[in-house]
Amino acid sequence: MNSEMGKYKVSHNLNELDSFLELKPYLFSIAYRITGSYADTEDILQESYLRWLSVDKTKIENYKSYLGSIVARLAFDLLKKASRKKETYIGPYLPEPIPETAEGIDDERINFAFLVLLETLNPFERAVFILRESFDFDFESIAKIIGKKPEYARKILSRAKQALKQRKKKFDPNPKLHAQLLTEFSLACIQQNTTALSKLLKEDVIAYSDGGGKVHAARIPIPGIIRVSILLKQTTKKVMNSSNIYFGKVNGTDAIIGYEKDGLPKFVQFIFIEGNQISEVLTIVNPDKLKGFQNEGQLRKLGYIRKPNLLYFFYLIVKNKIQSFLT
Repeated sequence: MNSEMGKYKVSHNLNELDSFLELKPYLFSIAYRITGSYADTEDILQESYLRWLSVDKTKIENYKSYLGSIVARLAFDLLKKASRKKETYIGPYLPEPIPETAEGIDDERINFAFLVLLETLNPFERAVFILRESFDFDFESIAKIIGKKPEYARKILSRAKQALKQRKKKFDPNPKLHAQLLTEFSLACIQQNTTALSKLLKEDVIAYSDGGGKVHAARIPIPGIIRVSILLKQTTKKVMNSSNIYFGKVNGTDAIIGYEKDGLPKFVQFIFIEGNQISEVLTIVNPDKLKGFQNEGQLRKLGYIRKPNLLYFFYLIVKNKIQSFLT
């Protein structure tokens, strides 16, 4: 059923926990890509493990295929329920970020921007696309998971591909350019430098803030360079007085991570780029979506988050002053 099957050689002689743990990264990837939620993925893995304990292993030919189907079905069922909740969600809805990735930071299918793009698909389209394109499930298996016929699953895949092709943007810029613009962006916000921000932001830039009604956040997308600049300056001024700021890889993308002084995660912020400027600023402040960042000390120890490079900040400050003097 799966072209990656050889990557996970699971022995029937392993005990139940070992066999499950060996497949956990694979199972996590299925659930997270379908749901876009770290918390839901953890719940799905727990439920799938309980089901795993109750089955007769001697009747299972392929552990990976069996567990993969269980997790996919649970994720799809949860995705359908979540889609109804999203209709009444307060403010913009963004996927739930996770620090770093277990599968490699260059995989766009788990990249945050791609997860945002997947939100434009309905539950059937998203599940079929992920299971077929990311994990090479056959259409018979997919049909059982979504409760449709294989022929219908094929049509859904075609429709999903067409929808993504029409909506897909250049969300995977040069990593060095992205990291550079993110650093310059953060410095401009910290310095409350409107001139620097105006150079970094596109005229039609849009800012999205996901608070879910749990904390104060803009409940509609904020469009335009002037309004976005004002929003960034106001929010940064409040954050700098009460937060520890880090940079790190989040879903394979450079991002800014903020923590309260007591160590609780406060926000995760991404920028999307078109050309050489920032086209979108996305900030997740809903505390329910920041559970993957709860252990500040451990993440810092592992190198997943790091303090800003003050020397580079100083270099940018001097550079900006020189450019201002010359102009």
